[in-house]
Amino acid sequence: MEDLNEEKKSSKKTIIIIVVVVLLSIAAAVGGALFFMGKIPGMENNAPAAAAVPTGPQITPSNSVYYAMEPAFVINFHAGRKQRFMQVYVAVKAQSESALSQVEQHSPVIRNNLNVLFGKQDFESLQTPEGKEEMRQAATQAVQEVLAKYGNGATIDEVLFTNFVMQ
Repeated sequence: MEDLNEEKKSSKKTIIIIVVVVLLSIAAAVGGALFFMGKIPGMENNAPAAAAVPTGPQITPSNSVYYAMEPAFVINFHAGRKQRFMQVYVAVKAQSESALSQVEQHSPVIRNNLNVLFGKQDFESLQTPEGKEEMRQAATQAVQEVLAKYGNGATIDEVLFTNFVMQ
């Protein structure tokens, strides 16, 4: 009879220990997520943000203005038997607010054309700096073509890739 009571006490202790460990793990995961997202007051994360370029027109000392196209472009590729992905954060640089307002106004057409352009790229060539630069120049030309067709005559200087990830 005494062994039966000891087994019950032992199994209750084991269950309590497991429950406590699980609860502590959940609390640590939530706390870590809040810390890295910067949601805990006084515990700001000093890591750089993935999309460091703010959305909307921004004036800089060189009189250039920038517009970040949000959300990022995500493209999938078939590289041999593997499925590959590319994520590109795009910003547009111009000399006038009117050019960026045209980019913002026609952003659905621009996003469509950039998606088509990015999807036509060869995954292997994009792994080289030259391939990335060629695609960036082609993206600049694609945006300029949309503005020439639909805009008011304003044009952009260039398209910038503020973050470029391939896997």
